[in-house]
Amino acid sequence: MTVHSAHVLINAPVDVVRQVLLEPAALADWNPAFLSIEAPRTAAVGQRYPVKVKGGLSGFLEYRSITGPLIEAHWETVGFREDHSWELTAHHGGAHVRHTFEHRGALAAVLRPAFAGVAELRLGRLAVRAEGRGAPAGTV
Repeated sequence: MTVHSAHVLINAPVDVVRQVLLEPAALADWNPAFLSIEAPRTAAVGQRYPVKVKGGLSGFLEYRSITGPLIEAHWETVGFREDHSWELTAHHGGAHVRHTFEHRGALAAVLRPAFAGVAELRLGRLAVRAEGRGAPAGTV
């Protein structure tokens, strides 16, 4: 098991970033690990949402905790489980976001080298998505 973590400053308010992270049906639009997610517009803790992931494998995504600055979730498919978190902190009108994830399972062990740098890639795509929705007040 390897833990991956990275952080970034996003030029969008924390509420906007949180909204992006809590739209499970839209995650496949900016996270290429997911081919599709059958989910409502807004996440609910404890609900399992069916997913299709790269390679056509089926599984589920579940939000485990949505409290204050922390969002924790879990997704899995055959031989692969990921637990991940997003920590959000307001920072000068924008958001400081730390993303951490860890994998378990036989498929995860085989794919371990492919996940180097993925936390940074996810944060970059999140930033593009959130910043496209609205910049902090006072910026152009």
